Amino acid sequence: MADQDTQGLLEEFRGHQGRRALLQALVAIGAGGGALLRVADALADVPADQVAQLTLLIQGGPVGDVLRQVANPLFARSYPKATVEFDVSSNTVAYPKMLAQRENPVIGGGMFNDLYSARGTLDKMWVPFNPAFLPNGSKVPAPLLVPGSLGITLHQTPFGIMYNPDRVEAPTSWTDLWKPAYRGRVSMWETYFDAYAMAAQATGKAPDVAEGIKAWAPHKQNIGAWVTSPVAEEDLVHRGEMWLAPHWGAWAEQAKAQGKRVAFAMPKEGATLWSNQAQCCAGFSPEMTELLQRCLNTWFSDECQTAWLTKTFISPAVSSVAVPAEMKSNPAIVSAADAGKLVRLDAQLLAKNFAAYKMAIDRTLKS
Repeated sequence: MADQDTQGLLEEFRGHQGRRALLQALVAIGAGGGALLRVADALADVPADQVAQLTLLIQGGPVGDVLRQVANPLFARSYPKATVEFDVSSNTVAYPKMLAQRENPVIGGGMFNDLYSARGTLDKMWVPFNPAFLPNGSKVPAPLLVPGSLGITLHQTPFGIMYNPDRVEAPTSWTDLWKPAYRGRVSMWETYFDAYAMAAQATGKAPDVAEGIKAWAPHKQNIGAWVTSPVAEEDLVHRGEMWLAPHWGAWAEQAKAQGKRVAFAMPKEGATLWSNQAQCCAGFSPEMTELLQRCLNTWFSDECQTAWLTKTFISPAVSSVAVPAEMKSNPAIVSAADAGKLVRLDAQLLAKNFAAYKMAIDRTLKS
């Protein structure tokens, strides 16, 4: 078979990941001509839900464990022959690869934070959800839905301050990160902007990232480490190399449950509302898109949301799941009803100014 014909055949099957992967493997070992056409014809006659392989982007650790133990079995009851593969990676690492592969996508959807959900909207990476395919999404209260997003808020946690209780007292304000005694002992993210927005709010301004970067400038000597991994940051604080860090409540609690010497505090000025959104990627056939969305529907089930809450300290996004009494005093936990009281940054604004904010941080705080 000519290369042009092979590419045309692969293109025909690009929305059916399991079928396309098989054809690619046959091409790799030299199959062609009538043999490849016969295989393609046979695959075309099989319903997509019988042979489809779904690839979804997720966070690792206990978040992924819950999906494997709870959500996947729920999906398998209705689609026993479909397979679900997880690409475990951060949005920062995975999203550029997804952009590069957008004409021939591999990842069909998954969980994306507010910033990358907004960037994907600007880049036209997503397709809207069909409520018939994702009925559990209707249980997410309207105030938790991000304006202008094609995704649906999946889970959430406050973004406050993590600290080592052996080294410092519990911080009560975002300005505590600027104490002279903490010189070189604060860990910060280069491109996670919530801490800067809340620094502006702590100085009496609106939660504005640019203003927060300026507010940090006189105190930049307190920054002892720049990180890009939650686990790496937790380890730094646990070991006492860093003492404090703006951080996610759920991830701090997970680290604490693992025996690390960390704790989480909610500053008096408040915390931002960090959330993941479920997104479904463009570039797939209607049949595959439906299957992807029906799979993501299990992530919004009461069973999955409850498991995330009790096993990972990630707060539920659905109103049908209540926070247990023993968890209500935990500052890292918020109910779906109370999450709206946290500060929600404008994700579209953050996405549009991503490069400018990063440049300002480099110039103002890292030079």
